Parts: sequence; C-alpha cells; structure tokens
Amino acid sequence: MNTSSANPRISLPRLHRGPYIWSLYLLLGLFSFMLTMIGPMVPYLQDEFRMDYTLAGLHQSAFALGMVGTGLFASRIIKRLGLTASLYGGMAGMMLALLVMVLAKSPAFTLGSVFLMSLGGTVALVAIQTGFANGPEGFQSKMILEGNVMASAMTMFVPLVLLAGTRWALGWRIVFPFMLIAFLMISGFGLPAMRKHQATRDEKADAGGGKLKKGYWRMWLLVFFGVSVEWAIAFWCMTYLLGLPGNSRGLAAAGTVVLGLSAVLGRFTASRIGDRIRTERLVLITMAITLIGFPLYWLRLNAPLTFLGLALCGLGSSNFFPLGFSLALRHARSNAAKASSFMPIASGSAIGLAPFLLGRLADLADLRFALWYIPIGVIVMLAILIVDSRHSLN
Repeated sequence: MNTSSANPRISLPRLHRGPYIWSLYLLLGLFSFMLTMIGPMVPYLQDEFRMDYTLAGLHQSAFALGMVGTGLFASRIIKRLGLTASLYGGMAGMMLALLVMVLAKSPAFTLGSVFLMSLGGTVALVAIQTGFANGPEGFQSKMILEGNVMASAMTMFVPLVLLAGTRWALGWRIVFPFMLIAFLMISGFGLPAMRKHQATRDEKADAGGGKLKKGYWRMWLLVFFGVSVEWAIAFWCMTYLLGLPGNSRGLAAAGTVVLGLSAVLGRFTASRIGDRIRTERLVLITMAITLIGFPLYWLRLNAPLTFLGLALCGLGSSNFFPLGFSLALRHARSNAAKASSFMPIASGSAIGLAPFLLGRLADLADLRFALWYIPIGVIVMLAILIVDSRHSLN
C-alpha cells in the first residue's frame, strides 16, 4: 500500500519575510528601544542636571503626550506624503531630535527633545502599523505579533547600551550613535525594499479612508486597558521588588530582566501559535496567565515565587497590545492608516496615565494596594471582549 498517496502532504501558505518585512520589524524595534530607554536614562539625567523626581518623570509623560497628539493627525500625513516618506522621514526626525537631546545643556532642552522624538517616532510607528495592515492577506496578525517580538527583543539592549556608555565614558549619550548606526544599517536595505514594494501601489491610497466602526473603538478600549496593565506591571516592577526580603537592589534588577525575557518569550510563543488559535481565544489565554501570575507576584512571599508570578504576568500582558491591535484592524480593514493612527493615542494615554495614577494612589495608600489595578484592568478587558462578541453575533 502506498501510504504517501493515501495521506497527501498538505502545503499551508507561508509568510515570506523579505527585506521589506524585516525592515518593518527592525524599525519597530528601534522605536521601542527609544521608548524604553527614557526610564533607565532618568538616573543619569538626574545626576547631570540636578532634576527632582517630578521633572525627571515628566520626560516619560512628554513622550506619551507626543504619541497622543501625533495620533490625531498621523493618518493625514501618510495620505499626503505616502508610506515610504512618512516612515523614513519620521525616523529621521526622531534621530534629529535625539541629537538635540544629547547636545542639551539644560532640562528644558532634554524635555523638549523627548517630545519632538515622540512626534517623529509616532509618525513612523503609524506608518509601520499601516504597512502591517496592508501586508500579505491573512498574515496581518502574524506580522503584528512578530514585529512586537522584535520590539521586545530590542528593548533588552537598553541596559547593555547604557552600561557600555558608562564604560566608554560616553554616559547616556551613547544612545545616539547606537541608534544612528542601527537606523542607517536598516535604511541601507529597507529603504530600497520599501520603494520596490510600493512601486506598484498607490501609497496614499494605502492609507485607506472612511469612518471607523463601533467595533474598532471597543478594541481601542481593549488596547488602552491592556497597555495600562502592562505598564502598571513594568514601570513599578523594580520598586515593588525592593520589598522582597533583604531589600536587594541587585535582586530587584534581576527581576526586571526576568520580566523582559518573559515578554519576549510571550510574544514569540503567540506569534508561533497565533495562526492556529483564534485571536479572541488567545487574548483570553493571555488574560488568564496574567491573573494566575498576579497573586504570586503581589504576595511577594519569596524571590522564586515572586519571580514566577512576575514572569507569568509578563508572558500574558506583553501580548495585550499586539493582539488587541490585530482585533482592531479586523474592524477597520479598509481604513488602515486611520485605524493605526488612533492606536498610539490609546497606548500613549495608557503609558502616560497608568504609572502616574498608580504612583499617586501609592502615595495615598501604598504600592501593594495600587497594584490591585492589574487584575481590575484585566477584568475590564474581559468585559469589553464579552460585549464585542455579543455585538458580533447580532
């Protein structure tokens, strides 16, 4: 009996990741590096410019404000300039603002530079997300997930680059040559690939048009609460881990590494199984993982259990944005740029508000009490998914 003819091999479609797609992934990683570097740079800025905590913290708020503001008109820029010019022009503007920052002699210039970096970077971010939305049919969600794997991986380089700057007497300013070299290398193969890819397309038409439906806005809320939960975990992680027995700063720093690695692993795993599990179900799984990990993290009984809980929280929450964005695009297939443009408003608002409001709540009560926002935020996300599923059935 010929078993090969009885069981023919099924050939499933595969995503071809050429230079165009890899350049989108890497540029998203570069944007994420820039967003993440602000927090670890704060101690350096405080030492050099004699900043208090409020002024130092305003740098993260300035970046979030830039994301929100740019999100209101980024789709118009893409429609006017096209995808290629918006992406590489936005990244170039981001690099120019970073140059101003490293040359700054006062906190006013560092604060203003961060805001300008956010403006250029967010235009590029929306262009990247529009590129994902207009990617090969059936692979949009996979590209979003894989791109965010790259984003998480790139953020892991932030402490290493800053450590190299300390050893090479460049300090925090090493971020500029690092990012400039990375941008030029990506542009070397990415810009020609994008021009070739867009040569047969109407770049301005790729931006889409029309009104966003209610389903999109439900997923917009899902992204907002998802990112707020992710940042509630990440921003206060090291501070909370200092409460472990021994109050070891080294142990707390190790916990942040665990969180970063779990985020990379979580997004990588989701990108591998995302084409076999419905996105809604995958969101529910990530929510369940986060809820399981939270009590282990929150109880802070000992380092191993706390780190396990933190890792589970990272595995789950790291996928809230990419999966939520994928669901949002499903409700706005013909309006990619506008749908992508409003996503930084959701994520930027969450990044700007969650750490600040939780910090305020911690001042009024304590950080353990404030961290209860994490399960509450996940429950709100669940309610949004339930409402959306009911509307989808009608």
